[in-house]
Amino acid sequence: MDLEHLDRGAARTAGLLRLQLAQMTAASQLLEQTATDDKSREQLAALNQGICRMLRIVGRMELTYRLGKDAPRTEPALADLARLVRELGEEMTSLLAGAGVTLTVQCPQRLTAVVDGSLIRQMLLELVSNGAHAGKRVTVALVKKGDTAELTVTDDGAGLPAEKLETLFSGGDDDAPDWRRSGNGVAIAARIAALHGGRLVAQAEPGKGLSVTASFPLGLEKAADRLESPAVEWDRGGFSEALVGLSDLLPAKTFAPKEKQ
Repeated sequence: MDLEHLDRGAARTAGLLRLQLAQMTAASQLLEQTATDDKSREQLAALNQGICRMLRIVGRMELTYRLGKDAPRTEPALADLARLVRELGEEMTSLLAGAGVTLTVQCPQRLTAVVDGSLIRQMLLELVSNGAHAGKRVTVALVKKGDTAELTVTDDGAGLPAEKLETLFSGGDDDAPDWRRSGNGVAIAARIAALHGGRLVAQAEPGKGLSVTASFPLGLEKAADRLESPAVEWDRGGFSEALVGLSDLLPAKTFAPKEKQ
């Protein structure tokens, strides 16, 4: 069986898993109506955390198929890249504070680009998640250089030696393309940048953190021919994109039902 058939099978499996997760989410929402004591709220928080982590895994399965060379084609759309980064950054900043991670977002007031917005958000989530796993201070910076956008995520973690830096964009399966291997977030980000006609570059030194920059052209004429992903958003069962994307980092209390007024 070839990779294309395996990918389609994985996509179908992901769809079936989503049906089960939807039922679990509905049950959780019903339980929230009667969760008035601390113990019940703790148990619901653990349940919601598990659902979000499973949604993240399922979403990555679907994303693997979306990023394949034979995936359905769609046209990119004109978007305010700065607003996209700022809004997702604000939500991630609030969530990561609960995990003891400080996120700083630097971007212009406006930066128009032709992009697949859902993929750019996923790329940013993957890079920030990696940075937050490595260190306690993460910076996101978006800048315009000529007709190119540069999105850089920097952490204050332990950094990487040169030999590790060379294999950063790949996992352990030598027979699979880099973006397929072992769910590697940086490899996924690299594939997304490539689909936008750009590339991912990393810089690091031991003890001095890691900096990863995605650069891609702003215009339709350079990006359109390289985008091959369907414009379909993940179904996150009512949970926010950032909550699902960062669920493996956040403490269980983040997923507790909100206090009733």
